[in-house]
Amino acid sequence: MTARAGAGARTPARAHFEAEYSPLASDDPSLGSAAVLPWDEEIFGFAVGDYRPASRGELASRTGLLSEALANWSQARRVELVGCRVPASDTALTALLESVGFRMVELQLRATLAPLRSEAAAPPRISVRTADPSDRARILEIASSALRMGRYHADPRFPRAAADHRYRLWMQRALAEGEGTWVAVAGPPGSVRGFLHAQISGPAADIRLAAVDADAAGIAGPELFRGAVHELSRRGVRRVTARMSAANCSVLNIYASLGFRFDEPESVLHWHSPDAPHLVSPDPGSPRP
Repeated sequence: MTARAGAGARTPARAHFEAEYSPLASDDPSLGSAAVLPWDEEIFGFAVGDYRPASRGELASRTGLLSEALANWSQARRVELVGCRVPASDTALTALLESVGFRMVELQLRATLAPLRSEAAAPPRISVRTADPSDRARILEIASSALRMGRYHADPRFPRAAADHRYRLWMQRALAEGEGTWVAVAGPPGSVRGFLHAQISGPAADIRLAAVDADAAGIAGPELFRGAVHELSRRGVRRVTARMSAANCSVLNIYASLGFRFDEPESVLHWHSPDAPHLVSPDPGSPRP
């Protein structure tokens, strides 16, 4: 169970990990911009990129140039995978990107609860508390094994072990961060069944990642989110947001039960370099590691 996977999800706000975008083709800025994602490259050991497309009108008659620019850009930087996000309603742009080799791997939604009222956040029925140092090993164990959603997990060519490792390092970094970062756990010390990571800034909180042990998801999952919302309300938070996979129905239902509303649907697409030694064979019959 995950509240946000991937989610291409946001990376820690540190200068070292900020992507630097530049034109995909230096001689033709109208094709859009791209960047290598330094945090993901450091985790995976190979380069991953992100593409911000130009408008559909700019690209409509230039798919050949776009295809060539993608290949040249990725080859020059040894990028094996390029991600891209477009509004889900822009199916024409999605089709255009698919014509040059992008493939949709995930549909994401934004969940928002605002205003968060104290009476809407009933206390949980199980222990939900701020994580302490003794919970670290269990949090990392769950982060390494319990998450099945997110764009890297959804990509059949991406190694599952690398996608799992990304979430483990995500939580290692979250547990080491200071003010503004909050990690909650469900369960008493020695029996943690799940965790939730949120960033808090004044009256706003953004849930970045959450996961629950599969054996306890039916009970611990709803109570983890209920307890987190209750605590955020107690801390003065009045607006809670999150992004998640639209395929994660269990979490969508939990958010809906707490009064969240959904908007900003985005299609997440991946383009794979022809020379990508770390990606899994595209043969659909091949086993995925």
